[in-house]
Amino acid sequence: MKLKSIFCLSIVSLLLLIPAFAADKVLVEHEAQIKAKSITDAKQSSPVTDNIANEEPTDPCFSLSQTDHAIDRAFDYLNTKFCQPAIWFDTFFVDDRVADDARAGTIIRWFNDFSFYGKEDFSYRANISARLNLPGVNKRLKLVLETSDEDDPFAPSKGPSAERETEVGLRYDWYAKGRSSFNIQANFNPKVEARWRYTYPLSESTITRFTQKLYQDKKVTGESSDLDIEHSFNETFLARWSAAAQYESRGNGWELGSSFQLYQYISSKQAISYQAAIHSVDEPHYYIKDANIGLTYRQNFARDWLFFSVTPEYNWSKENAESERINQVIITLTLEILFHNV
Repeated sequence: MKLKSIFCLSIVSLLLLIPAFAADKVLVEHEAQIKAKSITDAKQSSPVTDNIANEEPTDPCFSLSQTDHAIDRAFDYLNTKFCQPAIWFDTFFVDDRVADDARAGTIIRWFNDFSFYGKEDFSYRANISARLNLPGVNKRLKLVLETSDEDDPFAPSKGPSAERETEVGLRYDWYAKGRSSFNIQANFNPKVEARWRYTYPLSESTITRFTQKLYQDKKVTGESSDLDIEHSFNETFLARWSAAAQYESRGNGWELGSSFQLYQYISSKQAISYQAAIHSVDEPHYYIKDANIGLTYRQNFARDWLFFSVTPEYNWSKENAESERINQVIITLTLEILFHNV
């Protein structure tokens, strides 16, 4: 019954998107009068986009239409106008919205975290993650190495994890066109996951993104739904509100989470992310499991592939409904080697 409930909930989630598709037609008919040359003007609208254009030989939005119909030009204008700063921030901070999308290119990341906990011990973690095209194989197929917490929708509320493990698998980017993308991933845990993503621009400055995942992890069947609403105030500030809901057949009920991030562009080599997040569970008892507030300063230095970041944060965590809550300051220094599209 739980397995049926999961798939029923997923179908309902997809049906809820039908009004968005209907509204799509009305919006694009209004926007179809925008001249095609606006796409080029939009790319040159901010120092953030100028920086991207200089570093990448191809459009970083990875979403320009293949046809020249009015409906496609209208979408390209809105999507490109907004997504340039969003792509820059997500790429600079290595956000999974870029790394997990079917449009993502090759990436190799080796990062080392040094964390000081106010009420717990000092911690050091070293991990490597990568998405690599296999030589001589269809470019849609990638070898994937990722840490166990990268796919956790509630990771922002939990602070640095001391139990990261590297998982190896294969991902097939089945479809990526316009607003939608779909991929399938199989890890050697074993775990099989299908991920569908739909992006809808509400205006030149606001965009929504819905991601639906279904997965089988050993003996656990689960699904998660994620909704992002992003708003670009100007070339310097980008805000993102996210909500996530997850259900698994292991009997721990629904898990719900919400987070807010404000990105600040300083230069092509510096940026700050301010964040706050909360995570709750409802079985066997409802309680707030994790809450977190903090910021991350990130900078590229010495070489194009060398980064460091500093993350001071305050974390409220609770192991279960009966345990005592741990409130503590956590300061993390990260040294990272990062290669894109190698």
